[in-house]
Amino acid sequence: MKFSLYQKRLSHINVQRNALVGLSMLLLLVLLLQTLFLFLKKERIIVSPPDGKQSYWVEGNRFSPSYLEEMSLFFCHLILDITESNIIPQGEVLLRYISPKAYGAFKTKLLEDEKRLKQQQLSLHFMPHEIQLSADSLTADVTGDLTSYVSTQKISQSRETYRLIFEQRLGRLFLQSFKMVKSDKENVNETS
Repeated sequence: MKFSLYQKRLSHINVQRNALVGLSMLLLLVLLLQTLFLFLKKERIIVSPPDGKQSYWVEGNRFSPSYLEEMSLFFCHLILDITESNIIPQGEVLLRYISPKAYGAFKTKLLEDEKRLKQQQLSLHFMPHEIQLSADSLTADVTGDLTSYVSTQKISQSRETYRLIFEQRLGRLFLQSFKMVKSDKENVNETS
């Protein structure tokens, strides 16, 4: 009697063991598939700024068009909305986002602009109107009005287009080049 009871218990334990081994193998297979898919997938980071303008994403070495627009406007502000008192602080922020290949040229240009602004008591204000992004490369053309002031007197205003060329390094966006591609220069001699 005891022997048959032991046999039943042993067979029941073997069935449980086999079921648990099968379940463990199935879970191991699912885990391996999830790990494989995790390594093959690019991570997309979605950022929603608190001001609520527009959200943007960064996925590996790709950036959303809205991110390129926001960064273009940010760089135009740092480079073109300047006075003799804020050019160095804004320039230090800008230099954090400059490509290592172009760092020396930007630093030299920053120091030259500081010297020119102080000598001429000049300030610049840029009001962007249009941004065109290149679909195949990290390039943006920003068109807007650049106004120059000496003291409080407006001395010139022109519609200018600037080309920003970006570079991607390890998921970060760096400014490689900033140059004017078109200008409608006019002198304004107004007194305020």
